[in-house]
Amino acid sequence: MEHFLSYSGNSDNFADKITINKYTQGENETKVNTNVLKSKNILEIVLSQKDYNYQILDNKEKSNFIIKKSLELSSFLDLNYDNYNYNKKKYSKSMICGTLQGVNNLSSILFYNDYYNVNIVICNEVNSILKLYKTGIKNYPEYLFIKYDNNQFTHMDQESIENNFSSVLELSGDVKDPKYTLKDVINMDIKDNMIYNLFLKAISNYKLDDIVIIAKENNIDLMSNGKKKNKKTLYDEINLMKL
Repeated sequence: MEHFLSYSGNSDNFADKITINKYTQGENETKVNTNVLKSKNILEIVLSQKDYNYQILDNKEKSNFIIKKSLELSSFLDLNYDNYNYNKKKYSKSMICGTLQGVNNLSSILFYNDYYNVNIVICNEVNSILKLYKTGIKNYPEYLFIKYDNNQFTHMDQESIENNFSSVLELSGDVKDPKYTLKDVINMDIKDNMIYNLFLKAISNYKLDDIVIIAKENNIDLMSNGKKKNKKTLYDEINLMKL
């Protein structure tokens, strides 16, 4: 597994990322230090929220920890690949084990979703309007919002979710400039985020009546806003439910 060694020469300095703001709330109140982690590596933001071992480290130790964690994730996936129902043609073990050692690849981010059981949402804000890209297709209970600004990422608290997510494959968007897309932020190294084996065969194998029967068997609502769902919508909902 020689690809596990390819990251060792990485010279990116992930430690140049901490901005510290100090303020006092009142004479009798405790002085609060607010540490805002800024990183060029999305994995580091994930670790800052999901990995206690990262959180307790001194800043000078964190760069090496991130590299070691990348290798650990590659090793873990190599041993547990078959447990994730991944499509071997679209999301092969060898490809993902390699890209996990890189930085900000969509293929890696999709694995972070499954490994940490979160929905990673990449955000950008302009004029108080958020553009939200939900990277994975599964709906885990927890959402992890990561804001992009000035070539850096930070964790962003988001209390309410309105599900107004933009597609990761969107070709244009109104963030900072009308040509903004997610490919300006991360490496879109795979064609789409449907990386799993589907429950159903290709849609051409089914008639509408067949899909309706399967949907009913899985308690999927056949209506939406007073209208019948079409064949493609029901097909997609069945596959998502069965992931």
